Amino acid sequence: MPPKTRYTRDDVLEAALQVVRSDGLRAVSARSVAKALKASTAPVSTAFASMQLLVEAVVEQLLARLLMAVEEAGGPDALRAAAFAFARFTADQPNFYEALFLLPHPSPPDWVRVRRSFAERLDRSERFGGLSARQRDALAWRASVVTHGICIEIWSGRWERTSDEALRRLVDQLVEPITAAYLRDAG
Repeated sequence: MPPKTRYTRDDVLEAALQVVRSDGLRAVSARSVAKALKASTAPVSTAFASMQLLVEAVVEQLLARLLMAVEEAGGPDALRAAAFAFARFTADQPNFYEALFLLPHPSPPDWVRVRRSFAERLDRSERFGGLSARQRDALAWRASVVTHGICIEIWSGRWERTSDEALRRLVDQLVEPITAAYLRDAG
């Protein structure tokens, strides 16, 4: 008889992420995760003491993935690159965006971390280097509001991603005027 398969906490978390990717966060249950694992529900309950803890781990993992995408974004303008990475994350995985931002959370994620990920990029940019930390944070907040608007259009299916070029153009057309106006008023 072959030995039983052992599932780690990471295996269970990855299976839960598969469920979110295909069916959304509300579909995460011990049974749906077990089905993704091709196992009984025992590994799920062994890895996580409650479904709430599993859902919190899923949301934290999604947030980490989003922040990594924003951090790794490159381009001549740090703010637009971050906004594009955020919008692309949504276009690639709309259920991840929904799980993070459109559903209530008993233990909300650290939303300030998201905005700060935008603002921290500005500190490393020549274009925004003259702004104070408070000004960079205010500009990042404005850009994130516009970016969420783009993400809602993508998530809802009202804007169909045709190409990265089209998505980048959309981000540039909506984020740049706000950026230019803020820099003009701050200067």
